Amino acid sequence: MNDQSYSTGVSVSGRPSRRARERVATPMSRLRPVSGGVVETFRTHIIPKIVLALRSLPAVATPAPADQAAPNAIETFARLAVGVDDEAAFAHVEQLLASGSSVESILLDVLAPAARHLGELWETDTEDFVTVTLGVSRLHRIMRRLGDSFFNDAHAGSNGKSVLLTIIPGEQHSFGLSMVAEFFRRAGWNLCTGPFSSHQELISLVQSHWFDVVGFSISCDRRLDELKHDIDAIRRDSRNRHVGIMLGGPMIIMQPDLVAFLDADLLATDAAVAPQQAHELIQRMNHPV
Repeated sequence: MNDQSYSTGVSVSGRPSRRARERVATPMSRLRPVSGGVVETFRTHIIPKIVLALRSLPAVATPAPADQAAPNAIETFARLAVGVDDEAAFAHVEQLLASGSSVESILLDVLAPAARHLGELWETDTEDFVTVTLGVSRLHRIMRRLGDSFFNDAHAGSNGKSVLLTIIPGEQHSFGLSMVAEFFRRAGWNLCTGPFSSHQELISLVQSHWFDVVGFSISCDRRLDELKHDIDAIRRDSRNRHVGIMLGGPMIIMQPDLVAFLDADLLATDAAVAPQQAHELIQRMNHPV
C-alpha cells in the first residue's frame, strides 16, 4: 500500500464576492449548455473552496522590492504559473535548482506561497476562476515532478510505518495536504491519501488496513462535528487500536484548542517536521510513561 491516491483537487470553504461569482459564472455558462444546478454548485461550493484553500496556505515572508510597485519574487512566479507558456514556471524552478536551491525550499518557500497568492488574486477579483485553476494545476504538476527528486534525494528505504493523510469526507483535496504527503513519502512512510467520498469509505479503509497514524488537514470549521465523529469511529474500529491522530491545516493552527476538543494526539504546524512529529507520537503511544 505505497503512495495510494484516491483523488486530487483543492480543499476549502468560504464565499467570494458577488461580483467575482457573477464574473465567473457567465463565461462558464457560455462554454456549453449546463443545468442551473451545476452552475450554482460551481458558484457557491466549488469555486469558494478553491479560493480559501489557497489563501489558507502558510504565508512566507518575502523581501519587499525596492520599487514598491514592482512585483516580488512570489508574485513573479505566480504570473509565470498563469501565463501562456505552459513550461515557464517549471523552467524558473529548474533555474532555482541550478543555482543551488533545495527542493525542500522550493516546495515551502516558492510553491506554497505562490498558491496562496493565487487564492488572494481570485478573492480580490484580480484574476478569474479559470486563470487561477490553470495556475494551481501547473503548481500541482511542478510539485509532482519535484516529488520524485525530493524522494530520491533522501529516501533510504521504507521505515515500516504507515500514514493516512486526508480531510473530512466530502471536502476536496488541498494543495497543502499534497505537500505534506511529499514530506512523509520522502521520510520513507507508506503513504495513503484521500479525500474520500463518504465517511463509511474512510472507516472501511482503517478497518481493513493498518495505519500507525491518521492525519487530517482542517481548513474551516463547518464540519468539525463530523470530524469528531470520524475520529471516534477510527479509534473504536481501526485495525490498529492504538492509532495516532494528527491534525494540521489553517483552522487547527488558528485554534489549537480544537486538538483536545476533537480528541486528537498531535498538532502539526510545519510540513517539513510533521513526519518526525508523527514518528515521535508512535513512540510515545507504544511506550507510554
